[in-house]
Amino acid sequence: MSIETAFYCMAFLVYFIVFSLIYMYVKKIISAQGFNTLSVFILTFSIFYFVVPFVQTFFVSYRDNTSLFTRMLNQMSNEKVFLNFLIAAICLLLIIVSYNLKLDFKFKRTNFERLTEAKVSQKGKGLIFKKINYVADILFILSVGSILVLIIEIGSLKDYLALGSLTRGLDKDPTQYISSSSLQLVTLSAIILTTPYLYMYLYRTSKGKLTMVKLIVSLTFSILFLFYNQGRAPIIIFALPFLFSFRRKKKKGFLGLTIVFLIGLFALNYLDALFNYLSYGYYQVEEDDVNFVTKFLSEFSYPFANFSLRNELLSFVGNRYMYDYIIWPFTMVPSSLLNIIGLSKTSIVAVSTLNTEAYGYFLGVIPSGGIPVDFLTFNFYQLGYVSLIFICLIVGRAVRKMDEIFYFFKDNFPIKVLLYRLNFSIIAILNNADISAIVRNRLDVVVLFIVLLYIYKKSKKSLMQ
Repeated sequence: MSIETAFYCMAFLVYFIVFSLIYMYVKKIISAQGFNTLSVFILTFSIFYFVVPFVQTFFVSYRDNTSLFTRMLNQMSNEKVFLNFLIAAICLLLIIVSYNLKLDFKFKRTNFERLTEAKVSQKGKGLIFKKINYVADILFILSVGSILVLIIEIGSLKDYLALGSLTRGLDKDPTQYISSSSLQLVTLSAIILTTPYLYMYLYRTSKGKLTMVKLIVSLTFSILFLFYNQGRAPIIIFALPFLFSFRRKKKKGFLGLTIVFLIGLFALNYLDALFNYLSYGYYQVEEDDVNFVTKFLSEFSYPFANFSLRNELLSFVGNRYMYDYIIWPFTMVPSSLLNIIGLSKTSIVAVSTLNTEAYGYFLGVIPSGGIPVDFLTFNFYQLGYVSLIFICLIVGRAVRKMDEIFYFFKDNFPIKVLLYRLNFSIIAILNNADISAIVRNRLDVVVLFIVLLYIYKKSKKSLMQ
């Protein structure tokens, strides 16, 4: 047996063991509780950092070579790909260990099992409902107002829907289409994606006709925003929480998520054709010979490609020394206000911009779009393995806290849609972990998380009284 054959046999065995352990562990979680935060995190992490290197290694003839990150990934040896898979597996193991670590603090711990058997008082429910309704209405007015102002400024609904593709990319200047003073409205309009979930929660709580009307209108404007944004994954992630929270008791397993995943992958060409029509006025579905494996690699490879190139990227960009955890609030501030405190947008460069420039330098090209920074690479950029290990441990505790909230609301059917929305947003956060990008592009998730924390704190306080 040759060394190469021995390597492939050994690698296949390790992959098989890891996939089997993940399957049994996640299946156990889903059988007991349905999809919680940990199960979604593990499945998403596995797709990006485990399935991709497996396919990359054992389906060589199907590799994708159409993007910067896949071209760089294809230049790596199978041994290096396997080593990076092992390092990623260690990172996930740290997160799971941290999640399951029982810390015996001296302060009084909440008995969640006892609390979930109780009922929140009607007074408590009424107060929470009124405040959430008030917040939802404010967010609805702000976001819809922002979208309408943008449509009016651009000139028509058709031009608004085309704006996303015309302004996306490092070589695009949004001020060619909208004034610099209106750029903040683009970020603000993303909050519209929060309102359908809040109104769904409110409607399931009260069954009010007015709430249903607001739900329908907010869904309509959310669809407009998603078409403007022209992201295929955001559309699928937006729909998933409604599908998974629709049925009250039946637990969702691998089959449901797998079907949705396959449908989403199949629909990619059709969504591309729709976005081309909105942007350029023609509809044409590409009929090519690209198979499922190649399309999978083209869509999901860049987190693993980033992480596999972490040392090369770090040599080009340099350590960030937790800088990206500090500057993100300033990325939300208009240039006019930054100038007052002696800063400018050019002095606050996000790591995702430098990450894309590094790929262009390695391949000797000028990138026309951005390559986001995934969860592992983003934290490796800060202080290397030190920050990576530290953040993995923190994430494990954060996921555990989210599951405590999940368990607290295990019998609360109306709030399930909020919980699933936050859980499935892990997909977007894992493949683009730059905090400034999360706050700017996933502002709806940030707002929804704050609202959920408020409901949790108030409900818990009501039960404790």
